Amino acid sequence: MRTLKFTAALLAVGMLSIASLAYASAQFTQTANVALTAVKAGKPTGLKAALLSTDPGAMQPQGLKTLTITLPTATKFNFKSSAIKQCKASEEELKALGSSACPAKSKIGSGSGVANGAPVLPIIPESVTAFAGKNQIIFLLDKTGPTGQRIILYGKVSANKVKTEVPVINAGGLNVVITSLTLNVKTIGHGKKAFITAGKCKAGKFTVKSSFVYQTGATLTVPSSSKCSK
Repeated sequence: MRTLKFTAALLAVGMLSIASLAYASAQFTQTANVALTAVKAGKPTGLKAALLSTDPGAMQPQGLKTLTITLPTATKFNFKSSAIKQCKASEEELKALGSSACPAKSKIGSGSGVANGAPVLPIIPESVTAFAGKNQIIFLLDKTGPTGQRIILYGKVSANKVKTEVPVINAGGLNVVITSLTLNVKTIGHGKKAFITAGKCKAGKFTVKSSFVYQTGATLTVPSSSKCSK
């Protein structure tokens, strides 16, 4: 009988969590700071990204559905560079083995994240590791504490854009929202072997646009920039 009561309570909490995700409150905020580490156009570069969503007026911020990062025009990714290897592991292998599923040379960056599983687990810390795949960046989010789950996201790269689809995440009947992510992508390779080559510098700035589409249907574009020269 206790098991049945616990299961019913967990389902009720899950339904409450689903309801809380339907709409964002007026207090919802989204910040995005994505910058190239190079200071000159046409040079090998890394990337630094810091994304944060908050909503004090709701149990959780609205969940992200799609994130498209548009880097400066003419920014290039070279997934065939000999300076890296491609991770060819399947999603099942990544979930089962974590980082060990990918060659060490395919690792291109690392960082941290926070997920929100309110009302039960409002703060779930995660580590973030980025790997080079085939024309895509593989993001592996792994729990760093006793709770959480391994999440795999794929950033599809096309020209100077990286588009990442974020599925609805459910754990034990609770909806989980990724609220914070920081990532540092290393500068890898030189010349024609560079993994990422910085694009055009305009008016002394590398300008990046982060375009968000949320599970609610809302959209938002946040610009960020860093200093550069031609």
